[in-house]
Amino acid sequence: MGEKAEQGIFQVEYIVLGLVVLAIISIGVEPTGNETENLEVTHISGTISLSTQSSLEAFGLGEFDPYADAEVELDSSGVISDGCVTCVTPPVGIHINGTVNISNLTGGGPGLGYVEGTLDLVYLREFVSDGFIGREWLTVDWGAGDQSRHWQIFMLHSPPRWSPDNRDLAAFVPVDGGKESRTGPWLFVDVMIDQALNVQGCLPDSSRCVGSPSSDIKLEATRNIASPLKSIQHPPEWVQIEVISTNNNSPTIMSDIRGLMELGEQVNSSPWCHEANQEIVAFQSWNVSANNGIVISPMSTWLDALTLPSTSFTPAGGTWSEVDTVNNLGCAALLNDDGILRLGVSFQT
Repeated sequence: MGEKAEQGIFQVEYIVLGLVVLAIISIGVEPTGNETENLEVTHISGTISLSTQSSLEAFGLGEFDPYADAEVELDSSGVISDGCVTCVTPPVGIHINGTVNISNLTGGGPGLGYVEGTLDLVYLREFVSDGFIGREWLTVDWGAGDQSRHWQIFMLHSPPRWSPDNRDLAAFVPVDGGKESRTGPWLFVDVMIDQALNVQGCLPDSSRCVGSPSSDIKLEATRNIASPLKSIQHPPEWVQIEVISTNNNSPTIMSDIRGLMELGEQVNSSPWCHEANQEIVAFQSWNVSANNGIVISPMSTWLDALTLPSTSFTPAGGTWSEVDTVNNLGCAALLNDDGILRLGVSFQT
């Protein structure tokens, strides 16, 4: 795989940095021993060393040197979405929100060594049958002034993706009273006396982090008896945009994600986005090879820990489209050969 594709993979990984930073732990519930009670994560706190350039870029701080420190204080709750008219069952998932304050920023010039930010994340899954997921949605809002970012991801699995309750058993091995990741970035989780979870680990592209005590991530998750799911509004639907303009500019906002695809020749195909009424400044579509062999699995080891739902997606053949709008919104979409939307990714500053 080329350098561009590698950069694209890291960008996809950090689109869900919120899940790394915080949701590592969340949506899954765990039995307490009482058949009528389950535990769920309600608060996450701790520190993360932004030891890689990719982790800084995820927060819009790519001009600074690695090894800034992020302090997180985040609340977590289970949710069910309302308003999905095409869903077989109401999507369920997790809502995480709170503060992420980044300090010790160096190398970016005078006047900015500290950033106070807010993080708001919603992750939803539609179960089409017992243990099988048909569609997934992820929305991440990072609010920090000029460094603010907004991501949306949509995935349709055809056939539906199996998500067994014990999926983490293959990814982790029991060690020293906890469990440790079998492959991929190092991750260690143990349960404390009060049922809180202690999590240590490494960012996916960290070269110096090899395990405790050199962990990039040190978090503690408070757990309480699970509460009823809270109702939230469903994310906006992705729609096809009818392009009238003859603008031949090439889109740039989603170029990193484009590097994951094995693109062929340009084709005449309208782009897709979850915002249909924005002024378009650039758009383009390409054929996609079905044999590139890439599997997109953002932070799968981290998300498998403690039964947090992880996801994976294998790009298939079809059409890849991108569109940039005047409001700095970029949307990219993968359609299969039947014209059905399989993957949608958007990014806005």
